[in-house]
Amino acid sequence: MKLKYYLTRIHDFSAAHRLDSPALDAESNREIYDKCNNDNGHGHDYKLEVTISGQPDEKSGLIWPRAEFDRAINAVLQELDYRHLNREIEYFKKHISTGEEIICYLWQRLAQALPEGMLYHLKLWETNNNYFEFGRDL
Repeated sequence: MKLKYYLTRIHDFSAAHRLDSPALDAESNREIYDKCNNDNGHGHDYKLEVTISGQPDEKSGLIWPRAEFDRAINAVLQELDYRHLNREIEYFKKHISTGEEIICYLWQRLAQALPEGMLYHLKLWETNNNYFEFGRDL
C-alpha cells in the first residue's frame, strides 16, 4: 500500500475588495453584504494555507523543495497583495470578490504554478472567524 504524503505551507497577503453583485439592486446589495458593500471597499489581512500531496523524492526525502514551493505561492500572491481586487484584478471584474471566489481564483492560479496534480487543498482565512476551504476530497 502506497501512503499519501502532504505538505502545507502558510503565507499571508493583504487586499481590499467590495462585495457588490451586478445582478442585485443597490438596496439588496446593502442588505446582503452590509458594511462589506461600502463604496470604497474594505481590506483584510488574509492567511492562506496551501497543501500539496505527493511521494517524497528518493534522494531528498521531500515531496517538493520548500524554497520552490514558496516561490510558486509567492508569485501568485504578489498578484493580489496590497491590491483592490475589484479594481485591479481582471478576474474580479467579472466575479464577486467573496471569499468563495477568492479561493477559487487562488486554486486556478496555483494549479498552474505548481507541478500538475500536486495541489491538494487550500484554506483561506479572511478573519479569525471566517475561513474558506477548497480542494480535492472535501
